Amino acid sequence: MLRITSNKNIKKGYFNSSNGQIHYALSGDGPALLCVHQASSSLEEYAGLVPFLADKFQLILFDLPGHGMSDDPEKEPGVEEFTDAAVALLSHLQIDKFYVLGHHGGALISMNLAYRYPNRVKKVVLSGTSGIKTPEESAAFKNNLASKKKVLLDENGQSLVLAWQRFVSYMPNTQVDEIIRPYLNSILSRIRPYDAHDAILKWDRKKALYSLDMPVLLLQGVLDSFVSKQENLLEILPNVSRKIIQNAGAFSFFDRPKECAAHMIEFLSTQ
Repeated sequence: MLRITSNKNIKKGYFNSSNGQIHYALSGDGPALLCVHQASSSLEEYAGLVPFLADKFQLILFDLPGHGMSDDPEKEPGVEEFTDAAVALLSHLQIDKFYVLGHHGGALISMNLAYRYPNRVKKVVLSGTSGIKTPEESAAFKNNLASKKKVLLDENGQSLVLAWQRFVSYMPNTQVDEIIRPYLNSILSRIRPYDAHDAILKWDRKKALYSLDMPVLLLQGVLDSFVSKQENLLEILPNVSRKIIQNAGAFSFFDRPKECAAHMIEFLSTQ
C-alpha cells in the first residue's frame, strides 16, 4: 500500500499544526498542486498520479488529521478543521497561490479552500463529487453509507470479507493488487477515533459551491456508485468543464491514473 512513503525520490516530512503533527509528501517541480484525499483514506490515494504529474507540477500530498500517518486530533475534526490543516501546510511550505485537487470528501475540502481563499486558489479539480441532491436523496445516501459502516468486526473475519467484496464492486475493472490499496486504507481507518465521513456529511457545501467562479474541472469515474447528478453542476458553476473517466469506479486515481492525469494536465495547463 505504501508506494509514496516507500519511494525515496519523494520527500516526506511532518509539521506541527493545531491538530497535532501532519504528515506530508512532495514530488516534482512547477506550479503547486495540492491534493486532498477523501475520508478514511490517505495521501497514498494519489500515488498513482505522481509518475504522470510530477514533471509538470509540484505535487503536495498530505494526510488529513486522523488519517494515514498524521496524528489523531483531540476532538472530532470537520471540514473547517481539515481546511485549516491544508492552509497550515501551505504556510509551512511558504506557498501562496496553488491549484487544488480533491476526490469525494476531499472535493468538499477543496471547495472550502477555494471559498475561503479565492485569491490564492487558481483552479479547482473536483473529482467524484455529486450535484445538488434533494433532502430525500441526501438522507438516503447518508443512511446507505451508515449501514455499510455499521458492520462490526467479528472473530471469523466475515466483516472483512464483506468489506473486500464491496471494494471489488467499487473497482470492477481493476487488478486485485490495486484494489487492496484503498481497501487497506479503509480498514486501517477503523482504528482511528473518528470517522471522517460523518464530518464530511454534516457540512453544508452550498455556500462554497455557489461561490466558485474560478475555473473548475469535474471528474467522474463512469462506474462510481457514490456520484449522482454531477452533470447538474454544469448549470451551476460559471466556469466549468467535465470529463468522464471510462471504466473507472469509485477510486479512479488507483485504477485509471494515466487518464485522470491527462485531463488534469490539459485543464491546468490552459490559460
